[in-house]
Amino acid sequence: MQAAPQLPFLHHFRQRTSGIGHRVGERRCCQDRWCDTLGKRGGEPSHLHKQMLSLADLSLWLLTALVQAFVVYLFLIQGLFRKFLFLNCYLLLSVTISLGRYFVFSHFGLASSAYAYFYYFTDAALTLFLYLGICELGVRLVGTRLPRKKVVLWSAAALLATAWFSFSVALPWGSRTAMVFELSQNIFFTCCLGVALLWAWKLRNDSNDRIADRLVNVLSAYFLLFLLLYGARQLTPHVSSLNALYPMFSAWLPLGCGFALVSHERHQE
Repeated sequence: MQAAPQLPFLHHFRQRTSGIGHRVGERRCCQDRWCDTLGKRGGEPSHLHKQMLSLADLSLWLLTALVQAFVVYLFLIQGLFRKFLFLNCYLLLSVTISLGRYFVFSHFGLASSAYAYFYYFTDAALTLFLYLGICELGVRLVGTRLPRKKVVLWSAAALLATAWFSFSVALPWGSRTAMVFELSQNIFFTCCLGVALLWAWKLRNDSNDRIADRLVNVLSAYFLLFLLLYGARQLTPHVSSLNALYPMFSAWLPLGCGFALVSHERHQE
């Protein structure tokens, strides 16, 4: 997966050096690089460039938040909340941030600087908790086959290396927003790599934790969908209809977790 080109981003920062113009330019640059990275740029602008959302978009937004809250409820009633603490924190944070984004959107609009800054900073927090949830799944999945301390140290080292690389790349831009964006983007790619490693481990080794095994399958499908869509956007950059698939794919993670929990409960019965 290729990173977005950096020269246009730096060019924008050189052109906009002060006041409101600089802040607007910074927001647009981050949006452009995010769209390039995930393949969201095409005939139709991404959702951050729209002035308003359609009823279907708002409905999917609300339903995804409700499903996330319901999945946390399933973890609670099955006594698995503390066992998968970071994954549940990710889902709860997703619900909270979804409400916050809707509040900012309704007051300032999707094209506003307030929504853009809120989006990027909260997206970094979500990506970090998703990474922690994947690391937690890794500890559960390997069980006693690898020392838990070693898995934790490897996960921490990968996160620190990703943070160091992100800040070193974003440092010339001289912007906190650019640093947060670069960190979020690189942690997302690290999550993809981590899930791929867990899936490969699962193929070669039998896990005693069946629910962790199912959740790894859910995350594997989740990241695979995004990577396939990314490849499709690179091959057909002018097909704007692919943009509508991103929110649908985002809804797969809570739905998949819910299916995994329900199947786990039936298996126990």
